[in-house]
Amino acid sequence: MADKDGKKRKRHSNGLETPNKKAAVGGASASKGKITVSYSDDAALLRPVLVSTPGLTAPSIPFEPYAKALSSKHAGKTPKPGTHHVLLHSSKHPRVDYTASPAVSDQHLSHYIALFDPATNKLQITPAHHLRLRSVPRKTAPIDEDHETKQRATYAAQREDLGKAFGTKKAQKFIASRTDNAIVKDAKGKGQHSDVQDAILESMANASTPATPQKQSTDAEDLLASKPIPRPNLSAETVEDVYPFHSLIPASDARLIPVKDWQTAARDEEAVLLSHRFPAFRLTPIGQGHDVLKLQALRYLALLLAFHDALTGGGRNGKKVPKKDVLLKKLGPVKEIWPEALIESVRLRFASPASGHTELPKWHLENLYTHVCALSLYIDDWRTNTTHLREDLKMENKQLSLYFAELGAKVGAPTEREREEGRWSKAQAGAMRVARLKLPLEFPKARVGRRR
Repeated sequence: MADKDGKKRKRHSNGLETPNKKAAVGGASASKGKITVSYSDDAALLRPVLVSTPGLTAPSIPFEPYAKALSSKHAGKTPKPGTHHVLLHSSKHPRVDYTASPAVSDQHLSHYIALFDPATNKLQITPAHHLRLRSVPRKTAPIDEDHETKQRATYAAQREDLGKAFGTKKAQKFIASRTDNAIVKDAKGKGQHSDVQDAILESMANASTPATPQKQSTDAEDLLASKPIPRPNLSAETVEDVYPFHSLIPASDARLIPVKDWQTAARDEEAVLLSHRFPAFRLTPIGQGHDVLKLQALRYLALLLAFHDALTGGGRNGKKVPKKDVLLKKLGPVKEIWPEALIESVRLRFASPASGHTELPKWHLENLYTHVCALSLYIDDWRTNTTHLREDLKMENKQLSLYFAELGAKVGAPTEREREEGRWSKAQAGAMRVARLKLPLEFPKARVGRRR
């Protein structure tokens, strides 16, 4: 504001004087103006990411990172600017997908992040990836107005398939005739085939052609999977790969099988009390060797035989598992050689779940027998004399031979060479059977019942 004479007057002071110089920031080092600059490019650390969001508001959602090496020599290394492409993607938003990718204009540019610590006057520079964020609305599935109509048609097709598979002969004949009428007659009744009808007829002709070898192999595997036998490896190139150790004994059970005491007793030629002939005649030669898996298989087989002897009669073609305390008592003086957890695992593995693991119906009992036979083949190098096993299971040669045949093994009389190696007389060899597993495997053909 000017006075009457035109001169400007000074502003009234509030009593405080404003200094002309600015106050120095920092300590003594800052007053000297010395800043330490360091460049951090540690190969083991991840690089930060700078994301530009032109025209967008960055959402508060997590992103999934992806990295791709620019050349094969950088593959497997920590992603770095110049050696890797980095991309961020997120589908956490209910309606929009977000993607942050490198810009084409940044291919000849380098980006850095600088961190300054005023307390120490240190400036740290680190290379960074630069990405640009874009958003794309997520596509929603269109509303199907004919959903109920299609669903009803699907139900009708399902009922027709059930009728073809399980219906009576009269119902199947009716379905077949209705299909023929729908194909043969056109809309005008002249019997001409449309393109759709020709395609249907062609597909029916293709369905009647013989199955390919791949399909036949799949059908064979499905058939064997339903049988009470260990799962064989049909693509095995050697006999040892048909029934490997892990297919006969689960890994959880193998960890519970102790072998140290049997191995020590066999090497010291100490007596081990056993109730069955098969493990008793093989403990010393196997225990003195170095094949631990074969010794585990022998001990597991001894447990299965003892478990079989403890079963009680359960009616026609089945047996029952006694109660826990009775089962341990029936195992007799050899119950200490198996952990209690292993005995419980055997019960849960072979008893029927439908009965609460208290019964072994025919299928489950045969599953126990075939596992015993497969273990005997594994222990005897895929050629075993069934005499000891037949006496342990109290079974006839004919029935035991059927279980070996279900495994793909061939059962027959000992050869002359085998008779001489075993030092058996001709009368003894005539009563013996030897099971041999050879490639290619030959499984029994499915028996077809007599048509009534």
